[in-house]
Amino acid sequence: MKAFRFDFRITQFFPFLLFFGLISCSPFSSTVKKETRGQPSFSQVLRNPQAYKGRVVMFGGTIAQTKNLKNITLIEVIQKPLDSSTDRPLDTDRSGGRFLIASTKFLDPSIYSKDRAITVVGKVRGVQPGVIGKRSYSYPVIGALQIHLWSESYYYPGYYYPGYFWGPGWGPGWGWGWGWGWGPGWWW
Repeated sequence: MKAFRFDFRITQFFPFLLFFGLISCSPFSSTVKKETRGQPSFSQVLRNPQAYKGRVVMFGGTIAQTKNLKNITLIEVIQKPLDSSTDRPLDTDRSGGRFLIASTKFLDPSIYSKDRAITVVGKVRGVQPGVIGKRSYSYPVIGALQIHLWSESYYYPGYYYPGYFWGPGWGPGWGWGWGWGWGPGWWW
């Protein structure tokens, strides 16, 4: 009878698969993702929020400001496109405009602070007139069902992450080029 030989290459590679599989997951359930499939685009909602009143949507961006009123918290968000696998707002200057997240929960403005990345799943409530600087603006209002505030530290392609890099760089046996590899930070 032949003895079973365990292949160490698989066990060495498995932690990386697990790690990258976990960082590429959305914080929202598949049920929520299914509910937002086929949603109107942000530009459609911005043009005519009343036409989509009651529709469940997923939008995200960076926080411009957070205000707590008597029974509601309003978060003003600068809309950004979402990453297709994680639903995190992309780090980009592209924006379709601004929207408001309305939550019945108290959300601390020091935590939900300016420039933090946020993604919301909620129902389109309509429009709220406001002002940006001295200019009038009509904000689409999203009644929050689920909010995900993203951590401030995040790995972006082209930057070093402990042990890994994506982009040009040196790695043992890899040479100079593009792709995943071990960077100089892997032993730090």
